[in-house]
Amino acid sequence: MADAYSRPDRQENGGAFARERASEAGNESIAALLGGVVADAQQLVRREVDLAKQEVMIEVDKVKQGAISLGIGGGVLALGGIMLLLMLVYGLNEWFGLPMWASFLIVGGVLAIVGAVLLFIGIGRLKKVDPVPHEAIEEVRKDVDTVSSAVKR
Repeated sequence: MADAYSRPDRQENGGAFARERASEAGNESIAALLGGVVADAQQLVRREVDLAKQEVMIEVDKVKQGAISLGIGGGVLALGGIMLLLMLVYGLNEWFGLPMWASFLIVGGVLAIVGAVLLFIGIGRLKKVDPVPHEAIEEVRKDVDTVSSAVKR
């Protein structure tokens, strides 16, 4: 009586065993491919997140530069204002014979105008800052579209 494993269709080099091994190898191949796609997608998302972080850091640096400009401008304005205030107040009083209060009023008004101009320049710089990472968002959209179209095939 012939053994079930010795039948020609069940031998190692052909028959059902060969078909089962081919089928299993195909499943492993598909599983490996899907695993690779998932790993690639994860790596891609990580890179996109890193890109978004870099873009945000660039915008944060712009905010820092604007804030530094505002701070330096305010400090210089204050020092200059004090010096001009003293010099011009005494100068107006001496040269034009104005009372001290009128001299202070004139000098203070001019300094307020200059300070307002500098503050508006700083505010304008801060308004130009865009914290949204547009490049990273666009790349993620492209990647999602690419992965979606690849999975649909």
